Amino acid sequence: MKTTPWGGRIFFQPVTTSTMDDAQALEDRGEPDGSVAWAGYQSEGRGRHPGRVWLGEPGASLMFTVYWSPSRFRVPGFAASLTVGLGVCLWLEALGVGSVLPVGLKWPNDVYLADKKVAGILVRQRWSTTGSRAIHAGIGINLTLPAAEGFRSAAGSLADAGLRLTPEDALESLLPILAEALENPDPRAACEQRLWHRGQEIELSLPGEQGPRRGVVRALDGQGRLLWDGPAGREVVSSGE
Repeated sequence: MKTTPWGGRIFFQPVTTSTMDDAQALEDRGEPDGSVAWAGYQSEGRGRHPGRVWLGEPGASLMFTVYWSPSRFRVPGFAASLTVGLGVCLWLEALGVGSVLPVGLKWPNDVYLADKKVAGILVRQRWSTTGSRAIHAGIGINLTLPAAEGFRSAAGSLADAGLRLTPEDALESLLPILAEALENPDPRAACEQRLWHRGQEIELSLPGEQGPRRGVVRALDGQGRLLWDGPAGREVVSSGE
């Protein structure tokens, strides 16, 4: 696949610092939205918070960043990170992974197989040097179990479900399904259906609080915010993990 479902091009580098940086450079030089920056290895892949990285290992992970005009999202008011995560979930289900291990969308930006994280998503809005606004989504997926240690969450991989894919095959099969997710007319319902630990108690760390709180995951609102029953009753959470 040399072009994406949105008409952009795919640019591959064996080694890079960050595909997010590469995608920004592509946009600034005039590559159209829907373009992809893909790497075999990245040394400084970003997480949601400063100091967290997604390194990946050559051949063991799929690591790329894709950017779109906001108009590509059929429901632009819904959280882009969840819409992208929905695409990853739908892809795993299409591959048959869901018949082996449950596929879950962990609010706000991770994908799990059972209780192990297999994919992370980082979404940023950006104004390019040409003055256009775009949504950049960095996606990292474990195809086999990473050898690195020290993860905040238990790490899993597609191989846990008996699936063996090369990064090339994974990217080629994922992008069309990701395009379908962006066109979903009701992403809230589709994400809610796959919401990780829905109806169960979890720990949630909120900005500005010293430690995590416990509560029961209930639903999502129309913007993709989490509805959960915390110590003080029903809460709407817009940021946390």
